[in-house]
Amino acid sequence: MLTAAASTLVFGWAEWSTWKASRTAIPAGATDPRHITSGECVLVLGNPLPILHRWRVRIAVRSTDPDRARFVFSGGAVRTTVPEAKMMADYAVHTLGVPAHNVVIEDRSTTTVENIRYSAPLMAGSPAIKIASDTFHARRARRILRDESPQLADTLVRARDYLPGEGGPLHAVLVAFECYRERRASASDR
Repeated sequence: MLTAAASTLVFGWAEWSTWKASRTAIPAGATDPRHITSGECVLVLGNPLPILHRWRVRIAVRSTDPDRARFVFSGGAVRTTVPEAKMMADYAVHTLGVPAHNVVIEDRSTTTVENIRYSAPLMAGSPAIKIASDTFHARRARRILRDESPQLADTLVRARDYLPGEGGPLHAVLVAFECYRERRASASDR
């Protein structure tokens, strides 16, 4: 009985933490991920693991109307021979039906900061920007965009990176990883 209660508490906390992170570092009033603006840009952040970059592409596609948005796939060849951006774009176009003419590839970046830095010029002039990644990574990217280009950050709109219970215990795993990442970052700042 105690184990079931503890599990419920942990998973409930993970869901709440993920829900909250999905709404952080976004301008006031821009938290409705179902709002679609014609010509908006969806920045999809790379990851060398196919299961994760495909999930990020699915987040991007469910966050917009693929016929009305521009997709910027960002990521170089970090642990692969093919740039992450190219793998994600191929999956988007050939599997999910994103029109190829709505795809832009940024394939030089090797970090999240570089994803933002190198993609910013490709997003300039967009009426709205959504960042597609797992929830905590997207939050970190939104904060980096705010530091790198406050003007672009003012056009941020929430992507549909959080769906309640998505992936079963996945949110709990991602919360644990984010806690680890933040502790490691604060330890290196000392």
